[in-house]
Amino acid sequence: MNEELLHYIWQYKLYKPDLRTTDNKPIEVIHPGIKNMDGGPDFFNAKIKIDGTLWAGNVEIHQNEKEWYLHQHHQDPSYDNVILHVVEINNKTTYNSKNRLIPACCLPVSMTLKNRLKKLYTSSKWIACAQNISNINEFTLSQWMERMLIERLEEKSYLVNNLLKATNNNWDQVFFILLARSFGFGLNGLPFELMAKQTPLTILLKHTDNLFQMEALLFGQAGLLTEPKEQDEYTTSLKREYEFLRNKYLLKPISQSPWKFLRLRPANFPTVRIAQLANLMCNIKGSFEQLLNLSQQPLLLNKMNIGTSDYWKSHYVLGKQSSKSSVKLLGSSSKQRLIVNTIIPYLFIYAAKHKDEQQKEKIIDYLYQQPSENNKTLEQWNNLGVPSKNEAQAQALLYLKSNYCNQKKCLNCHIGHEVLCKN
Repeated sequence: MNEELLHYIWQYKLYKPDLRTTDNKPIEVIHPGIKNMDGGPDFFNAKIKIDGTLWAGNVEIHQNEKEWYLHQHHQDPSYDNVILHVVEINNKTTYNSKNRLIPACCLPVSMTLKNRLKKLYTSSKWIACAQNISNINEFTLSQWMERMLIERLEEKSYLVNNLLKATNNNWDQVFFILLARSFGFGLNGLPFELMAKQTPLTILLKHTDNLFQMEALLFGQAGLLTEPKEQDEYTTSLKREYEFLRNKYLLKPISQSPWKFLRLRPANFPTVRIAQLANLMCNIKGSFEQLLNLSQQPLLLNKMNIGTSDYWKSHYVLGKQSSKSSVKLLGSSSKQRLIVNTIIPYLFIYAAKHKDEQQKEKIIDYLYQQPSENNKTLEQWNNLGVPSKNEAQAQALLYLKSNYCNQKKCLNCHIGHEVLCKN
């Protein structure tokens, strides 16, 4: 049986109340402890009565007792505070590094629970609980969606914290890196991020009144001017301008190898997106406050109503003219993705860092007031009877699918919990 299931059963007390140690002493679980997500014992700060004596400490869980020795816990002092060893199979007594015997308990698991979990794990449906989700309690679903939304908003916290350390707590530089990454729209997110990390915002701000220089800086830092595959007069001029600025500011470009063009529509080529980013930086004059004011949404969308310089009306890549001319504006769906995937999480994390609960509530309310986006994933949810009525629900469902359903984290999901524990 999966050890993860043992953790689940212990955490939610899904066992018969008459627990006993392997030497037949009665066990009363006052509190199972707090699940440990890092190294060390599986549950911290448990409170357990064993044969009438109250113990406070940690709990370790294995499928069988001999794993205690396989993992060398008997030599690790960090396991000396373990007060109970919970196992499915009892085949060896357990001692800690001080040679003290640790009480063990065989955890009874119902076959019904095992079979339900197996059915979820082996399901080939779009989501494991596809046949059950229409019967899930509406309150459970609503509460879990709120939890998913918060997790979605906090998802970039790790990245932001690392960027803050790397930039000496420069929030503007961090936002520029996140903004640039979002212009990669998934496939080219990483090279955009690398480019932004290599490009000090202070330098870009000196050139927001000159779109040509802004393009030279961004295309140059992207490594796309080092050895352009095709050359024309504009590309040559960009390269010349970049070399001047590069020497002036001691800049170092990234390699051009990470950029991906294959299987992308030409309008989504990274060259077009870099040109749009350059235009946006000049349009807002580097003042990110214009993009971070959700209360002025019409103004925000207007500022994001960006195209490119004239050169890109007849080009999708540097040095190669396209057969048709077109104005390459940032589409409405792209604007919405930039707002939802970058601006909203950034503002939420900023508010959380500054303990501004009122601002966090405003951000969440904003998402509830926005109409839901449409995509294939949300259509599938709708077909299962779980529609997204607003952008908050849309983001929650998208996060749930990619971070729980796709990874079969049914034991960590409240919906999965209700499926497993139904009468």
